[in-house]
Order: sequence, then C-alpha cells, then structure tokens
Amino acid sequence: MTYKTVFLIGFICLVSVIAFDEFYLYKSVFEEGWPNFTNTYIIRTIVIFLSIIAIVWSLIGGHGKKFSLSESDGVPIERGSILFVMIISVSILFLFIFESSTFNALSREDNIVEWASALFLFGSCFITIICFVTYNKGLKSSKTIRFSFILLSLVFFITGMEEISWFQRVIGIETPEFLKANAQKEMNFHNFATNYIENIYYFVSFVFLVVLPFMRSLFQFISSNKYLKTFVARPFIAIIGSIAFAYNFDMWNGIFTQITFFGSLIILFVFYNFSSVKNERYLIIFAIILLITSQLSFLVYGGRFQRIWEVTEYKEFLIPLTLIIYSLDLLLQIKKSLIASNNTIAY
Repeated sequence: MTYKTVFLIGFICLVSVIAFDEFYLYKSVFEEGWPNFTNTYIIRTIVIFLSIIAIVWSLIGGHGKKFSLSESDGVPIERGSILFVMIISVSILFLFIFESSTFNALSREDNIVEWASALFLFGSCFITIICFVTYNKGLKSSKTIRFSFILLSLVFFITGMEEISWFQRVIGIETPEFLKANAQKEMNFHNFATNYIENIYYFVSFVFLVVLPFMRSLFQFISSNKYLKTFVARPFIAIIGSIAFAYNFDMWNGIFTQITFFGSLIILFVFYNFSSVKNERYLIIFAIILLITSQLSFLVYGGRFQRIWEVTEYKEFLIPLTLIIYSLDLLLQIKKSLIASNNTIAY
C-alpha cells in the first residue's frame, strides 16, 4: 500500500465522520456542549484518531532523518522556550486541579488571562512590524514578503482588539446599534458567529503553529524556499503550540477539536522518535505527558468549570503566547540572516 493510498484512506475516513455527524447524528461539525462518551461517540473518536495516524504516517513516508530542535550554537533558545511554556502550562493545570475557583476567576472578562492574551497579540503585531522594517532595510525582499509582514501584523492587531472588544470596557464606549445584534452585545465582530469563528481560529492556529513547523522538519524544500523559510515556524514552535490543543471541554465533541488534539499528540510522538538530542527527547516526552494529562483532567473534572467554556479562555491565552514566541524567533532569524549577509559582503 502506497503512502498516497494511506493518506487518501485517512482523509476519506475524516470526511465520512463529518457526513456521519450531519446525516446520522444530525449534529453540526462545530457542535458544542458537554462531552459525549456514549459508544457511538467513542467509536467515532477512535476513527478520527486512526485517521490522523494514517495521514501523519503517510506524510512521514521515507523521511526518517534524525534532527535537532535547537539550531543555536550558544544558549539553547528553543529548549528554553519549550521549558518556559511547559512551566506555565503545569501551573495552569495545578490551578485547575487544586484551586479551581482561582482558575475560573482568572479567566473572567478583563482579568489577567484575557488581558495577557491581548497583550501577547499586540506584542506579536509590534514585533512583526520591526521584522518588516529590519528585513526591508537590510535584506533584499520581494513585494510578497513585505506584504506578508504587513498582513501578519494586521491579523495580530485585529485579533488582539477583538479579544478586548476594541477597548470598549476600558474607555466606556456604548455598543453601536449595528453591533448590538451579536451574541454578547459587545463592540466586536466575532460574536456574530462565535462558534464558527472560534473553530476557524483554533484550527488555523493548529495548522500555523503545529502542522507547518512539523512539515518544515520533514521537507527540505520549505527551508530552501526564501518565502517559506521566512514565515513557516521552526520545528520547536510545534512543541510549544501543541499544548494549547489539550484545552478542550465544551468543544470536545467537534471533529476539528479532536483533529487538533490527536494531531498534536501524534506529531509530538513523531518528534520524539526523530529527535537526535537526549535532552530534547526528555522535553518532548514531558510535553506528551502534559498534553494527555491536561486533556484528561479537563474532560474528567469539567464539572469544576463555572462556565462550560472556561477552558477555552486559557486556550486563547496559550495560542497568543506561542505566537509572540514565534514572532520573536522570526525577528531573531532575520537578524541572523542580516549578520550573515553583511559578513558575506565584507568578505
């Protein structure tokens, strides 16, 4: 059986689950509510899990080359970033298990978690603007690369503003009449279709922060292409980014939620298998344990949430945290390219 065939089987199975949801269970692909653990849903989860294994295995193909997450000759920035995010994640899990009231309180509107999420996004916006200026000043860049920097910073800015409803509560602005029709009657646009936009945001983040860095570790053409090498995150970002996709409860039944969780888990196992550095393998196996423990804890003890969607607030904290680390690494790589370019010219 060829790798293409395995990929096709996995893809068809996922499409079949969507059709099953629509025509047999009469459920939306973006279903929300309490997690369902009936036999039908358990079998459905197993099919999704095996389908993701098939797709990832087909992508790996003959790519069995060992690699290291760290590219630094000095301070291992990559490992330090992974460890930093895992410490934060362990702290969040500790709060949930032992101080659930504090866990719930911190995720309320205008509290630490929401503001940190927005500030990370604004920070990512600012850093990508610096990337644009630095790249434009010191390196030859195409219009496509320059436009992509501007677009990326704009996406970060708008997402951050949406997170805090465009400073409505800070400034005390009354919601304009045309925005009062949204779910929370706040000055934002995502609450007109909260469920759809949340799912899109999470899935696109999964692709950008986990799948693409994983693909970069597999396929040399990504690192050889100037545009892709600039914007596709380095593999260590996938380890950091994967943690957020264990933060599921009210959206667990949705197929895209399970794809992101199982996809993250399987990709971590692949990284563990291909890592050539012992210390990195320890970090990756800890990330795997943390991913599984977090997801099981939220599913088993979901009754502790004061609001059924409480855990998604932390997901929306961890994704921007990963994005600002991605942005900082983007700037670091540009500066390294600039130094290398200047040294070449001097030589």
